[in-house]
Amino acid sequence: MSYICGEIQLIMMDKDNIASEPAVAYTFGPDLSTILGGQIDAVDSRDTSALIALTRDGIKVSSLKSLADYLGVTMEQLSSFLNSSYRNLQRKDDDEHLDPLKTEKVLELAAFVQRGCVVLGGRQPFKTWLHSTLMVLDYQKPVDYIDTSFGIGLLLRILGRIEQGVYS
Repeated sequence: MSYICGEIQLIMMDKDNIASEPAVAYTFGPDLSTILGGQIDAVDSRDTSALIALTRDGIKVSSLKSLADYLGVTMEQLSSFLNSSYRNLQRKDDDEHLDPLKTEKVLELAAFVQRGCVVLGGRQPFKTWLHSTLMVLDYQKPVDYIDTSFGIGLLLRILGRIEQGVYS
């Protein structure tokens, strides 16, 4: 039985004739604000102008703790990813803003975390992957590559391959 409704033809079937299709799960990762501990307003990681403005303003030092937790690293490790000494970060108040270069790196890391959570299905699977040795990286851990933009780019390409079902 079918009905025409405007431009759309509706087809009514009995429950025995319904095609069975696999369930598809859509996973949405945490937003940048969540990854950074709620210290920034909600920003779309694809909104370049908003990211530029945020980089110029700087983000609060307090957001680093949440980012470190998402990455599963210590504050000492995170400070090395930012090309800063841990002691230098400790001297800053939680409400102080990072300079634009450090802010840019933090936002790059947060966008990487967001992408990893989407592709791998959540925070914990992402952290497990990040700290596991991978054959594609000559049996090194992805976390060993996040200190440079080129390393993050490499990891994003690997995540893209995983998302597309290419053995990585």
